[in-house]
Amino acid sequence: MRVIILFLAIHTLVACSNPKKAGPQTSKADTAAPAISWLEDWLSAWELISTEVLQLPEAAAPAMLFYDQKYVYTTSQVSAPDGVSFNGPSFFGTKLDWWMQEHHDTLTIPDGQHVPVQLMTFAAPSSSPGSAPFFVMAAPDFWKTAGIDSEEVGLEKMLTGVFLHEFSHARQMNGLGERVSFLEQNGNFRYEVSDDLIQEYFSGDSRYVSAFKKEVELFYQAAIARNTTDRLKLSRQALDMYDQRQKFMSSLDSTLVELDDIFLTMEGTGQYMIVSWLTHPRCKGGSVDLKIAIKATRRQKTWWSQDEGLALSLLYQQLSEQPDWAPFYTSHPVTLIESIRNELNQIAVE
Repeated sequence: MRVIILFLAIHTLVACSNPKKAGPQTSKADTAAPAISWLEDWLSAWELISTEVLQLPEAAAPAMLFYDQKYVYTTSQVSAPDGVSFNGPSFFGTKLDWWMQEHHDTLTIPDGQHVPVQLMTFAAPSSSPGSAPFFVMAAPDFWKTAGIDSEEVGLEKMLTGVFLHEFSHARQMNGLGERVSFLEQNGNFRYEVSDDLIQEYFSGDSRYVSAFKKEVELFYQAAIARNTTDRLKLSRQALDMYDQRQKFMSSLDSTLVELDDIFLTMEGTGQYMIVSWLTHPRCKGGSVDLKIAIKATRRQKTWWSQDEGLALSLLYQQLSEQPDWAPFYTSHPVTLIESIRNELNQIAVE
């Protein structure tokens, strides 16, 4: 079963016409922290991977909302207007204000919309200009009850990876995310604009699907090639297929090409976060072999942007002597495919 990802699709959530306003800060005394050690583990993993692997500069935390079968745990008073404060985890050493409150099967997400409690995780931009993005995710017990697991690495490790994937999108809202919102508002698409948009358009075209799968496997072969000669040869073959596929897409709507590049970048960097966590020596429970980590992250290879995006991230990491991940998270971002082309061009010059 695929993780439910509602990234940049807030209009699909059940909106309330009169969202409840956040009340004044509760006067109730701080309580001891609830049994949510998983939350501290997730935020610690983000601090580790974003600093050591991506080498991103520190940034303020987004508004966060987590929930289990009974309670919400949040840094947003909009989401817990009558909540009780508790001593929750800090963020890069900065103390955050946390509240918990019973949700009664309905969540008020930080932008004020009301949604039914269900299995989901997503990052989204704030509806208020200039405001920070927000992040929502179900607690581990919620996933376990839904029957979700990972045969390769177990649920705990995989959920930390899922958190890292989606939390990384919060850092991309002011760059790649804003561009997606602009294209969505100014375009005319047959399907909902999400990371599955290209798959929605072309999954019924058997020739397209066949060519796409060959392209993806070529990128993976290039990423894991044993020598530079093979890697360069396979990379260029894969790029040729990529260009041909996008030429066909452009004949239908040139905007699809840009969205393809963007979603492959966002999903690819998100998937790379999972692999980086699973293989890191400080991964809780022990690091995982790279091949197993890739297999666990690809799952059933079902979701196109995630699967090809991971291949592009792995290839970029292999092509670059010192991969620079920061440009994928800035307000003036680049895409993975641009970065791969730049690396290949530099190698050709050398």
